[in-house]
Amino acid sequence: MVNDDKPVQLGVAPLSAITTPPAEFIRAAHAAGFSSVGLRPMQVSETDAPFPLDLSSADFAGIKRALDETGLTVVDIEVLSVTPERTREEWLPMLDAGAALGARLVNIVCDDPSLSRFVETLSAITVDAHERGLEPVLEPVAYRPLNSFPRAVEIAREVGCAVELDALHYLRTGAELSTIADNADIIPILQLCDAPASIAEQADALRPLASDGSDTALAIAESRARRLLPGEGVVPLTALLDALSPEVAVSVEIPNVPLRGDSSASDYLAVLHRAAMEYLATHTRAPQRSGA
Repeated sequence: MVNDDKPVQLGVAPLSAITTPPAEFIRAAHAAGFSSVGLRPMQVSETDAPFPLDLSSADFAGIKRALDETGLTVVDIEVLSVTPERTREEWLPMLDAGAALGARLVNIVCDDPSLSRFVETLSAITVDAHERGLEPVLEPVAYRPLNSFPRAVEIAREVGCAVELDALHYLRTGAELSTIADNADIIPILQLCDAPASIAEQADALRPLASDGSDTALAIAESRARRLLPGEGVVPLTALLDALSPEVAVSVEIPNVPLRGDSSASDYLAVLHRAAMEYLATHTRAPQRSGA
């Protein structure tokens, strides 16, 4: 049940409205009722809203102004995709931007087929991030080379960073609840969404959103454009929340192209905020978790 002594704090991830420019996204999140945001300084696809990495630019100042005027905080920045070619000159501007915005976490995903080489790169990133007051969070992703929560935990403990829990990828990688509970001390953030038991259950809806008919393309389409509201799928969200620290940051990550339709960013984010709050109010013992 809801703890009336402490209001529920929720963040929202940029993928929920990924084409929205960052300052506009911040204002839309505030209007929808969110307390914090994630921001994406490093684009994953050409449809991602561009992000200014020049800290002296007017556009970057506009992002800071939006945060100051709304009072929202930045829980994390994303997505630092570690490829074999990724260089320090590429990740430092992202880390500097995150530090300048007061972010707590930086999201890391593995796009290197060599996990040993990835660990070396991650170690260097972790040193640079810690120097800037940022905690790297390693996210296992079902369709990327690092697609195992147990392996992600091993790497994080070896390197000295943390792990991000994405509800969709928890389901799609076949992770065990015991893995989450046993490693809650290094899981500072949960990305909240839901999903059906298998991609096949919504394959017909995914095909128009996928680049081709391959399993990987369908998985990417589900992740980036067809996540479900809490309670609409089979992800054990209540059990995950109960397994995590009460201080875990909860960030709603629900891109859903059909659900959004022609809605504005603020209207769509309001739908997500309402659905998440209603779920937390009725399905968790301690929903007073902070996304700030």
